[in-house]
Amino acid sequence: MSHHKKYLLEKVLAPLEDEIEFFFSNFIGASYPSIYRKELCWKPPTDVYETETDYVIILELAQVKNEEVSITFRDGILTIRGVRQTIPPSERRHYLKMEISYGPFERKIAISGDVDMDQLSAQYKDGFLEIRLPKKKTNSFNIEIE
Repeated sequence: MSHHKKYLLEKVLAPLEDEIEFFFSNFIGASYPSIYRKELCWKPPTDVYETETDYVIILELAQVKNEEVSITFRDGILTIRGVRQTIPPSERRHYLKMEISYGPFERKIAISGDVDMDQLSAQYKDGFLEIRLPKKKTNSFNIEIE
């Protein structure tokens, strides 16, 4: 697949996939696997919001090590990938309920505005990964009509 087609596919489908995930998790009670990767990926709970100066993305990633996470931003798509390692059982287990996801995860988030690429930052604290994408400052001014 050409880079341009892949870009368009990701730009159009990333927001749609989030809506499908919301539907599956809230109405059907099941997880919807990522369509971008060949292996099944779980999707960590994520908040995305903007302030006057930044786009902010917060992911819940308890028990995920920094070195197990990669973050890329290309062509308006923020991609967060990683792995939550399973905890080896110390005894034989019979699960009555299992809601914690393990293995590879991925989130793709479309950012529609211009981002200052020199000021991107990420911080991991207390099980939450916070990514800040500062908005690019524009040189705008009013023009008087004569």
